[in-house]
Amino acid sequence: MEKIKDIHQGDLLTFKDVSGKYKVLLCTSTYKERSPHTFTFCALNIDTIEKPTVAAIKESSFFGVEHTTKSNFYKHSDEELEKMWTIHPEIKPYLLGSYNFIIWKKDFMKFRDNFESMGNLKIVNNIDKSGNGGVNASSWEYLKNLFNEKLLEMMSEKDQKAFKLKSIIKQ
Repeated sequence: MEKIKDIHQGDLLTFKDVSGKYKVLLCTSTYKERSPHTFTFCALNIDTIEKPTVAAIKESSFFGVEHTTKSNFYKHSDEELEKMWTIHPEIKPYLLGSYNFIIWKKDFMKFRDNFESMGNLKIVNNIDKSGNGGVNASSWEYLKNLFNEKLLEMMSEKDQKAFKLKSIIKQ
């Protein structure tokens, strides 16, 4: 397994939680303009004993919210909006936003060996900016212990729902 040297928007990272099940994070954005650098991820609802395939990941969902503004502040294209609304007609005329797991690059590099890169998906920009919350996830202990029943409980408490990942993947 090759070491992860850098993270880019759309990167899929898989890891095992404390129970040995595979989980997946999707990078929704990066900040590398000046220090400190950060990576922002959303959690996918993958929870499998066998390592998931990219095809299975594309069929999964991410945790987030319906962004309740009618303005297209983050300038999604008409095509991106139509795709969101086709897959999730219940949110129209609003946008989707993800719940953010922010990891500082300097911390990620300390525990990067626990992750495996699964590839990259082209996703819409600013999905992380349309969400309504986030948490600093710059600890391996925190991540591996959260991604089980605690994650579902936390997402429910924060009114986060599962939305189909396909709705934010570009064609």
